[in-house]
Amino acid sequence: MNTQAAIVEGTGEYIIENYGRLPMAVTRGRGALIWDADGKEYIDLFPGFGAGGVCGHCHPKVVDAVKAQADTLLSHGNLFTNEPQVDLAKRITENAFGGKVFYCHSGAEANEAALKLVRLAAGPGRYKIISFNNCFHGRTMGGLSLTPEGFQKGFEPMLPGSVKVNMGDLDAVAGAIDDETAGVIIEPIQAEGGVNVPSVEFMQGLRKLCDDNDLLLVCDEVWTSPARTGKWFAYQYFGIEPDVMTLAKAVGGGLPVGVCVAGPKHADVLVPGTHGCTMGGNPLCAAAGAAAMKLIEDENLLDRAIHIGQRVADAIVQAGVDCVSEIRGKGALIGMQLEEPRQAKDVMLKCMENGLIICIAKNNVLRLAPALTTDNDVLDKGLDILIDVLKG
Repeated sequence: MNTQAAIVEGTGEYIIENYGRLPMAVTRGRGALIWDADGKEYIDLFPGFGAGGVCGHCHPKVVDAVKAQADTLLSHGNLFTNEPQVDLAKRITENAFGGKVFYCHSGAEANEAALKLVRLAAGPGRYKIISFNNCFHGRTMGGLSLTPEGFQKGFEPMLPGSVKVNMGDLDAVAGAIDDETAGVIIEPIQAEGGVNVPSVEFMQGLRKLCDDNDLLLVCDEVWTSPARTGKWFAYQYFGIEPDVMTLAKAVGGGLPVGVCVAGPKHADVLVPGTHGCTMGGNPLCAAAGAAAMKLIEDENLLDRAIHIGQRVADAIVQAGVDCVSEIRGKGALIGMQLEEPRQAKDVMLKCMENGLIICIAKNNVLRLAPALTTDNDVLDKGLDILIDVLKG
């Protein structure tokens, strides 16, 4: 089963087809490049669906950290702790707003932990959570309850207390708050919803509404952090601090790591028995995450994210691509709004045919999230492919 056709056939036979997979089997990756089972090379400007966002594929420093840890200890129960857990937690909290972390495996799990923390912190009778249209907080039942109705079809009824309003509308948020409201959850950039960036005024107003009404503010940074936007965490663009923050994807350096970060005021809400995750923070994944966080510092990847975003925008503008009506995002989280309805998927598939991996958001937004270690030559070659497809 070493040919692409055989692997794709085996996938259809043995694996549940819930992803709508493309007919491609990936066998190896290095940096911003991946190869399929037939040996074809692709420039990957969307590595690991965000999980390769800092380091790219198989960064030597992450690989070395994983190999060293694999030779020592792979896993243990969470009645014990380990050094990589502490190292990663220290790097996260010292670059954020202090507090403590809870480890799991994914963004959805991190958001579930955040929801439980918010309800416990708010106290009896306060259970409602306000989220925003066009958001995405995961496919578990709690996260799904906060996510738009299109994802919920067939799984109703949802978790009670989920209230959705339009991002940017402070009056709507204020009107949704009542005595049963416990908190608000927002993505500093809505990655799945079309790479939508809220205004500074809205985010600061949201923080004030939470303060005035004794609500917890949760920032879902599963897509935006660490370093993806040019800040350690995207909330730092808005002059606020959340009470709780969730991380996943790139924080694991390519391995599955989810993190719920609670600020100092709420760091001890989840006491023993309130929540858990058998293999959360296992030493192998934590070692990979700590190596990725260290790489951000060692290679100045915050500035690199800003450079990548500007280079992409400049290339599209200078090429005079008429079908792109707007470029949105921060740093190396980039959305390109296309003029024609449902055009984005066609562009994505044509790019893949020509050796470039990108993704889409909503029906008509191209989404790029290059690894922050992507060098300019590879990035430019990828952009040349994209521009040729867009012009065609």
